[in-house]
Amino acid sequence: MSVSLVHGTNVEEANVVARIAAGDKNAEREFVLRYQQGIRVLVRRHCRPGDGAVEDLAQDVLLRVLERLRAGAIRDTAALPAYIQATIVHAASAEYRSRRSTAPVESIEHIAAAGGPTDQFSVAQLRQTLHALLTELPVARDRELLRLFYLDEEDKEEVCKKLGIDEAHFHRVVFRARERFRALLDRAGIKEALT
Repeated sequence: MSVSLVHGTNVEEANVVARIAAGDKNAEREFVLRYQQGIRVLVRRHCRPGDGAVEDLAQDVLLRVLERLRAGAIRDTAALPAYIQATIVHAASAEYRSRRSTAPVESIEHIAAAGGPTDQFSVAQLRQTLHALLTELPVARDRELLRLFYLDEEDKEEVCKKLGIDEAHFHRVVFRARERFRALLDRAGIKEALT
């Protein structure tokens, strides 16, 4: 199923693109009104279910595309939908990469050791506990997915290939694996230690 980004004719689109490049703010408003709903739908498809960042990412995509249009970098209106889709994929990927350093699973190997020996012992003990909890995940694919994606920092395409996951469903699969791991952290009483 595809989402239509364009609601006008090629001539109308070419006119709007040319006017934006000439600095016409009304053309920018027309562009936003014409594209924002389709962009929002496509961004939502590239985000994890229920992710609150959809609206922000959609706005970022609109802004990036408008900047390129203002600069006259996009002249071929037939290429505009593909450019928008590529921008959406890039924005969503960058968003999730930036989150990797703050999520509990990603923190297993990156827990900073504090200054004193007692702190270092506590960090080592926490790291050991986290690794043990990871092995307790009941689904082998969850264990392997979390290890490959977060600990070994392999990219999504590699992980999907190794585990036979359809890339379109990757975010849903990793979200569920992380939720199951968080439940283990809750039961062990250490979830708060990683946030």
